Amino acid sequence: MCGINQIYITNSLIYKMENLSMRYVFDRKHTATATTKGLLQIEVRVNGTSKKKFISTGVKLFRGQFSERNGFTCINHPNAQLITGKARAVFNKVEAFILSEHCQTFEQIGDWNRSPSETCIVEEFIYEELRRQNASYAITAYHNSLITRLRGFGKIVTFSDLTYANIADFDSYLRQFVKSQPTIYKRHKALKRIIVEAQRRKLCEYNPYDEFKIKRGQSRPPVYLTESEVAKIVDFEPNIDRLQKVKDLFIFQCYTGLAYADMMNFSRHSVVEIDGRKAISSNRKKTEQSFVSLLLPQAEAILDKYDYQLPRISNQKYNDYLKLLGCGAGISKNLTTHVARHTFGTYLINRGIPIESVSKAMGHSNIRMTEHYARMLSTKVVSDMCVLLD
Repeated sequence: MCGINQIYITNSLIYKMENLSMRYVFDRKHTATATTKGLLQIEVRVNGTSKKKFISTGVKLFRGQFSERNGFTCINHPNAQLITGKARAVFNKVEAFILSEHCQTFEQIGDWNRSPSETCIVEEFIYEELRRQNASYAITAYHNSLITRLRGFGKIVTFSDLTYANIADFDSYLRQFVKSQPTIYKRHKALKRIIVEAQRRKLCEYNPYDEFKIKRGQSRPPVYLTESEVAKIVDFEPNIDRLQKVKDLFIFQCYTGLAYADMMNFSRHSVVEIDGRKAISSNRKKTEQSFVSLLLPQAEAILDKYDYQLPRISNQKYNDYLKLLGCGAGISKNLTTHVARHTFGTYLINRGIPIESVSKAMGHSNIRMTEHYARMLSTKVVSDMCVLLD
């Protein structure tokens, strides 16, 4: 922080704030004469160095109108008292800014007369909030995506740039890259939360989302495989070793529900014994939510095959190979790592596992996240209602 511990030195009007000094400087460029005015400035210096910064008071005087009395006093001028008061008011404001939390470096002293919304960088504020909240991996990744879009947009740098027009243009910019309305809504929602927090900290006065409204939209139903489709994957024999490993990883996901990141973090330590049975127990990397699930025979067979050291592959390469796997196995659906996780959820629901247990097995933070699996299983609904015909 720029300034603490003020020491007032009588007759010199120099304030020392830690290692900083302030004083008035008149006509630094030696232009003032009896007929030409010179500028009155405030010099802020790092003591013991040549590092200094000059701040204009906005006051210009002829040579005979400047006096060093009390640091500065205007003389020989019909409005001398007003001019003296104006210069001292600027001096006091600069000093107050240096001592405030908004001045963290010497270079920021020049921002003394700018509002926090003009000087506070949105990107830096987001990063600071993530650190302050000790944000999870998922939240950090999501906000990094928002920052990437803000950088690409380029019109929102400081909080003063957060106007209705810029938010409307940002929305149009997002739609060039994002086709899902729910995803666009989430981007706006994340930015709105940042603005609200900045308002609480007095860094931002206006929230354009008070006027700009964005529709939530409807999410597309998650893609999952039926048991017969999973059987096609199991029966398919790739002639490429890498594709065989991808097949094993996908089947492992289908019978564990592990997300890609959690599967890549999987180790022998993730398997525990509960009531005499093997189970997978860990925390999701994305949400840090704990989960526990019975280790099913299909998944255990794959672990045995690789001696509990699953093959490693990047997420991008994994999804690329999954497209080949789906094509080779005769699956028309677009296979992704998320499809395997959705398949596990629907598999449990279809087998009559209570939704609370499904939620715990998948590491969902609340049961509402699990309910959409039950909603999309129309075959399950029809099957359950057949009791009405008995």
